[in-house]
Amino acid sequence: MLIASLKPRTMGGTTNTGLLIYALHRAGYPVTGYDADESLQLSAWARDVNDFPCTVHQADTPAFAETVYADMDHNRINVVDAGHAENHPDIVDSILEVADLAIVTVSPTNPDYDRLTRPERGTTLAKVIRRSAALRDSGQPPATVVLLNRCQAGSNSPKRFADLLTSGGEDGSMPKWDVLSTRIPRRESIASAVGFPCDKPERKAPYDALVTELTRLGHLPAPGATR
Repeated sequence: MLIASLKPRTMGGTTNTGLLIYALHRAGYPVTGYDADESLQLSAWARDVNDFPCTVHQADTPAFAETVYADMDHNRINVVDAGHAENHPDIVDSILEVADLAIVTVSPTNPDYDRLTRPERGTTLAKVIRRSAALRDSGQPPATVVLLNRCQAGSNSPKRFADLLTSGGEDGSMPKWDVLSTRIPRRESIASAVGFPCDKPERKAPYDALVTELTRLGHLPAPGATR
Protein backbone atom coordinates (compact mmCIF):
# COMPACT_ATOMS: atom_id res chain seq x y z
CA MET A 1 0.00 0.00 0.00
CA LEU A 2 0.97 3.65 -0.34
CA ILE A 3 0.62 6.27 2.42
CA ALA A 4 0.90 9.89 1.31
CA SER A 5 2.12 12.33 3.97
CA LEU A 6 0.63 15.68 2.94
CA LYS A 7 0.68 19.16 4.39
CA PRO A 8 -0.28 22.72 3.63
CA ARG A 9 2.54 25.19 4.26
CA THR A 10 3.34 24.05 7.80
CA MET A 11 6.21 22.76 9.89
CA GLY A 12 6.86 19.17 10.93
CA GLY A 13 5.58 17.23 7.93
CA THR A 14 8.88 15.56 7.08
CA THR A 15 9.54 14.89 10.78
CA ASN A 16 6.21 13.10 11.03
CA THR A 17 6.91 11.10 7.88
CA GLY A 18 10.29 9.90 9.12
CA LEU A 19 9.12 9.06 12.64
CA LEU A 20 6.08 7.26 11.21
CA ILE A 21 8.45 5.14 9.10
CA TYR A 22 10.43 4.29 12.24
CA ALA A 23 7.19 3.35 14.04
CA LEU A 24 5.96 1.16 11.18
CA HIS A 25 9.28 -0.65 11.24
CA ARG A 26 9.04 -1.16 15.01
CA ALA A 27 5.55 -2.60 14.54
CA GLY A 28 6.88 -5.23 12.14
CA TYR A 29 5.89 -3.75 8.79
CA PRO A 30 8.27 -3.88 5.83
CA VAL A 31 8.64 -0.22 4.84
CA THR A 32 10.04 1.77 1.94
CA GLY A 33 10.21 5.56 1.84
CA TYR A 34 9.83 8.01 -1.04
CA ASP A 35 10.81 11.66 -0.97
CA ALA A 36 8.60 13.76 -3.25
CA ASP A 37 9.49 17.08 -1.59
CA GLU A 38 12.01 19.05 -3.61
CA SER A 39 13.86 19.88 -0.38
CA LEU A 40 14.79 16.16 -0.22
CA GLN A 41 15.10 16.29 3.58
CA LEU A 42 13.72 12.79 4.08
CA SER A 43 16.20 11.18 1.71
CA ALA A 44 19.05 13.14 3.33
CA TRP A 45 17.88 11.91 6.76
CA ALA A 46 17.95 8.30 5.59
CA ARG A 47 21.37 8.80 4.05
CA ASP A 48 22.96 10.42 7.10
CA VAL A 49 21.55 8.29 9.95
CA ASN A 50 22.90 4.80 10.54
CA ASP A 51 19.72 3.41 12.06
CA PHE A 52 17.18 4.72 9.53
CA PRO A 53 15.04 1.61 8.99
CA CYS A 54 14.60 1.65 5.22
CA THR A 55 15.69 2.96 1.88
CA VAL A 56 14.25 6.32 0.82
CA HIS A 57 13.98 6.91 -2.93
CA GLN A 58 13.97 10.38 -4.44
CA ALA A 59 10.60 10.77 -6.16
CA ASP A 60 9.91 14.48 -6.67
CA THR A 61 8.28 14.09 -10.07
CA PRO A 62 4.86 14.95 -11.50
CA ALA A 63 5.01 11.54 -13.19
CA PHE A 64 4.92 9.82 -9.76
CA ALA A 65 1.92 7.61 -10.63
CA GLU A 66 3.34 6.50 -13.96
CA THR A 67 6.96 5.94 -13.00
CA VAL A 68 7.55 5.67 -9.24
CA TYR A 69 4.35 3.87 -8.26
CA ALA A 70 4.68 1.37 -11.08
CA ASP A 71 8.00 0.12 -9.69
CA MET A 72 6.95 -0.16 -6.02
CA ASP A 73 6.81 -3.40 -4.08
CA HIS A 74 3.13 -3.31 -3.13
CA ASN A 75 3.58 -5.98 -0.48
CA ARG A 76 5.34 -3.33 1.61
CA ILE A 77 4.09 -0.20 3.32
CA ASN A 78 5.33 2.57 1.04
CA VAL A 79 5.38 6.05 2.59
CA VAL A 80 5.83 9.16 0.47
CA ASP A 81 6.69 12.58 1.89
CA ALA A 82 5.06 15.21 -0.32
CA GLY A 83 6.03 18.85 -0.34
CA HIS A 84 3.69 21.71 0.52
CA ALA A 85 0.63 21.15 -1.63
CA GLU A 86 0.55 24.82 -2.68
CA ASN A 87 4.09 24.60 -4.03
CA HIS A 88 3.93 21.17 -5.69
CA PRO A 89 0.37 20.71 -7.00
CA ASP A 90 1.42 18.62 -9.98
CA ILE A 91 3.41 16.21 -7.80
CA VAL A 92 0.66 16.01 -5.18
CA ASP A 93 -1.96 15.34 -7.85
CA SER A 94 0.08 12.43 -9.18
CA ILE A 95 0.62 10.99 -5.69
CA LEU A 96 -3.08 11.20 -4.85
CA GLU A 97 -3.92 9.37 -8.05
CA VAL A 98 -2.49 6.19 -6.52
CA ALA A 99 -2.35 6.68 -2.72
CA ASP A 100 -4.32 4.34 -0.44
CA LEU A 101 -4.23 6.72 2.52
CA ALA A 102 -3.45 10.43 2.88
CA ILE A 103 -2.29 11.75 6.25
CA VAL A 104 -2.54 15.55 6.45
CA THR A 105 -0.30 17.21 9.04
CA VAL A 106 -1.72 20.40 10.56
CA SER A 107 -0.76 22.35 13.67
CA PRO A 108 -3.65 23.59 15.86
CA THR A 109 -3.09 27.26 15.12
CA ASN A 110 -5.05 29.89 13.21
CA PRO A 111 -2.41 30.26 10.46
CA ASP A 112 -2.28 26.50 9.78
CA TYR A 113 -6.06 26.21 9.88
CA ASP A 114 -6.35 29.06 7.39
CA ARG A 115 -3.71 27.55 5.10
CA LEU A 116 -5.66 24.30 5.07
CA THR A 117 -9.16 25.70 4.70
CA ARG A 118 -8.82 29.07 2.96
CA PRO A 119 -5.31 29.75 1.65
CA GLU A 120 -4.60 33.21 0.29
CA ARG A 121 -3.29 31.62 -2.89
CA GLY A 122 -3.60 28.17 -4.37
CA THR A 123 -6.27 25.49 -4.18
CA THR A 124 -7.50 24.22 -0.82
CA LEU A 125 -6.11 20.81 0.02
CA ALA A 126 -9.62 19.39 0.42
CA LYS A 127 -10.35 20.28 -3.21
CA VAL A 128 -7.01 18.84 -4.36
CA ILE A 129 -7.83 15.55 -2.64
CA ARG A 130 -11.41 15.53 -3.91
CA ARG A 131 -10.44 16.15 -7.54
CA SER A 132 -8.11 13.14 -7.48
CA ALA A 133 -11.20 10.92 -7.64
CA ALA A 134 -11.48 11.55 -11.38
CA LEU A 135 -8.05 9.99 -11.92
CA ARG A 136 -8.49 6.95 -9.69
CA ASP A 137 -9.76 3.51 -10.67
CA SER A 138 -12.21 3.56 -7.75
CA GLY A 139 -13.70 6.91 -8.73
CA GLN A 140 -13.24 7.97 -5.09
CA PRO A 141 -10.49 10.02 -3.44
CA PRO A 142 -8.14 8.17 -1.08
CA ALA A 143 -9.06 7.73 2.57
CA THR A 144 -7.81 10.85 4.34
CA VAL A 145 -7.12 11.68 7.99
CA VAL A 146 -5.76 14.75 9.74
CA LEU A 147 -2.89 14.44 12.23
CA LEU A 148 -2.63 17.33 14.66
CA ASN A 149 1.00 18.26 15.18
CA ARG A 150 2.92 20.37 17.69
CA CYS A 151 0.16 20.17 20.29
CA GLN A 152 0.97 22.06 23.48
CA ALA A 153 0.29 20.14 26.68
CA GLY A 154 -2.62 21.62 28.62
CA SER A 155 -3.77 23.80 25.73
CA ASN A 156 -7.37 23.89 24.52
CA SER A 157 -6.26 24.54 20.93
CA PRO A 158 -6.01 20.89 19.77
CA LYS A 159 -9.62 20.17 20.77
CA ARG A 160 -10.87 23.47 19.38
CA PHE A 161 -9.31 22.96 15.98
CA ALA A 162 -10.21 19.27 15.90
CA ASP A 163 -13.83 20.30 16.47
CA LEU A 164 -13.64 22.93 13.71
CA LEU A 165 -12.16 20.44 11.25
CA THR A 166 -14.61 17.64 11.99
CA SER A 167 -17.65 19.93 11.91
CA GLY A 168 -16.75 21.89 8.78
CA GLY A 169 -15.88 25.18 10.42
CA GLU A 170 -17.94 27.51 12.57
CA ASP A 171 -21.03 27.27 10.33
CA GLY A 172 -20.51 23.77 8.89
CA SER A 173 -20.04 25.08 5.35
CA MET A 174 -16.44 23.90 4.89
CA PRO A 175 -15.26 20.35 4.13
CA LYS A 176 -15.39 17.99 7.10
CA TRP A 177 -12.21 16.12 7.99
CA ASP A 178 -11.57 12.91 9.92
CA VAL A 179 -9.21 13.98 12.71
CA LEU A 180 -7.15 11.32 14.45
CA SER A 181 -7.28 11.13 18.23
CA THR A 182 -3.50 10.65 18.28
CA ARG A 183 -1.79 14.01 18.64
CA ILE A 184 1.88 14.76 18.20
CA PRO A 185 3.10 16.83 21.16
CA ARG A 186 5.12 20.00 20.95
CA ARG A 187 8.54 18.80 22.11
CA GLU A 188 12.04 19.87 21.17
CA SER A 189 13.15 16.24 20.92
CA ILE A 190 10.58 15.71 18.16
CA ALA A 191 11.03 19.07 16.43
CA SER A 192 14.78 18.44 16.15
CA ALA A 193 14.50 14.79 15.05
CA VAL A 194 15.29 15.24 11.35
CA GLY A 195 18.82 14.06 10.67
CA PHE A 196 19.14 12.15 13.95
CA PRO A 197 18.40 8.59 15.14
CA CYS A 198 15.05 7.77 16.69
CA ASP A 199 16.56 6.66 20.00
CA LYS A 200 14.53 8.76 22.45
CA PRO A 201 11.31 7.41 24.00
CA GLU A 202 9.53 10.72 23.42
CA ARG A 203 10.22 10.36 19.67
CA LYS A 204 8.70 6.89 19.66
CA ALA A 205 5.57 6.83 21.83
CA PRO A 206 3.34 9.26 19.85
CA TYR A 207 4.12 7.51 16.56
CA ASP A 208 3.62 4.04 18.00
CA ALA A 209 0.19 5.31 19.09
CA LEU A 210 -0.38 6.62 15.55
CA VAL A 211 0.34 3.21 14.02
CA THR A 212 -1.96 1.56 16.57
CA GLU A 213 -4.80 3.95 15.75
CA LEU A 214 -4.36 3.60 11.97
CA THR A 215 -4.44 -0.18 12.35
CA ARG A 216 -7.54 -0.05 14.58
CA LEU A 217 -9.34 2.16 12.05
CA GLY A 218 -8.54 -0.29 9.24
CA HIS A 219 -6.16 2.02 7.38
CA LEU A 220 -3.24 -0.37 7.90
CA PRO A 221 -3.22 -4.14 7.41
CA ALA A 222 -2.12 -6.34 10.28
CA PRO A 223 1.68 -6.76 10.38
CA GLY A 224 2.64 -9.65 8.11
CA ALA A 225 -0.39 -9.18 5.84
CA THR A 226 -0.30 -7.74 2.34
CA ARG A 227 -2.61 -5.20 0.76
